[in-house]
Amino acid sequence: MRGQREQPELVFRGRLAPWYGVLCGLVAVIVAVLALQTTLPVFVPIAVLVVAELVLLPAAVRNRVELYSDHLEAVFGWNRVVIPYDDVRGVHGLDGSAGQFTSHLCTASSVGVFIEAPRDGDAAVSVIDNEGLMRELVCRAGLDGRGAPAQEG
Repeated sequence: MRGQREQPELVFRGRLAPWYGVLCGLVAVIVAVLALQTTLPVFVPIAVLVVAELVLLPAAVRNRVELYSDHLEAVFGWNRVVIPYDDVRGVHGLDGSAGQFTSHLCTASSVGVFIEAPRDGDAAVSVIDNEGLMRELVCRAGLDGRGAPAQEG
């Protein structure tokens, strides 16, 4: 039997950009157009709708950053990225530069937060309160006010 999962101390709800809504609407239009085609079998528009829902809907429904006592979890679609606060080396606004390339792209918006965590893989997230998330991560990860590691000594 699986044990109870720890409850997050703080949750930041994810943000979706307007282009993501347009993409979802475009898929719905494509499915409607396919459904009106009399030469196609009925399963074609149904298959397109099911595949689109499996790809697009999870990012809209499962999109948040959960903060626990010792780590953060970025939940985006089917992915869950776990980063301990000890591994966070910086927290900055997401600007999309080459230096912010990451395999953990947990965002459907160009406005977000870039979390530097070289050991676990950097992450890009987008939440409703990006500034609040950055302040909280700076505090929990022991960074200075600019999002860089605090100087010791």
